[in-house]
Amino acid sequence: MKNQNIYIPKKIIGEIISHALNNDPNESCGILQGKGSTTTKFHQLKNIHEAPQNRYTIDPVELMNTEKICDEENESIIGIMHSHTHTQAYPSETDVKNALTSGYLEQIYIIVSLVEKTRPIVKAFSINNHGEVSEIYIDFDGPKYISR
Repeated sequence: MKNQNIYIPKKIIGEIISHALNNDPNESCGILQGKGSTTTKFHQLKNIHEAPQNRYTIDPVELMNTEKICDEENESIIGIMHSHTHTQAYPSETDVKNALTSGYLEQIYIIVSLVEKTRPIVKAFSINNHGEVSEIYIDFDGPKYISR
């Protein structure tokens, strides 16, 4: 599925940011459902990691249930979201290692940085099978502008 962009409606971007803020100071996680590069739903999932303040592990039962919902709705898991509560929105070495071992390399990784709680930053990345990270453009509905 590796695309140069991912489309996430602003309503879903809001859900992603709210999920991250509501779980702070713990990292949050979730799944973006959709077709191709278009997101249709966001599934808020539980972080069951033993050190949730700086790591995440998606609840495997919730992940299986989400995969089932995607299959039933003839859609796919197109993105995996998690938050960084004290670091920038960029995959850590651990994030890259986890992507490589999970087998989820066709999905886009969405990271929300909560370094500035009043200005969360949402970025998207692809991670290839060599562990190389590339930033992906997030497209959304509504007017676009460039801040200067």
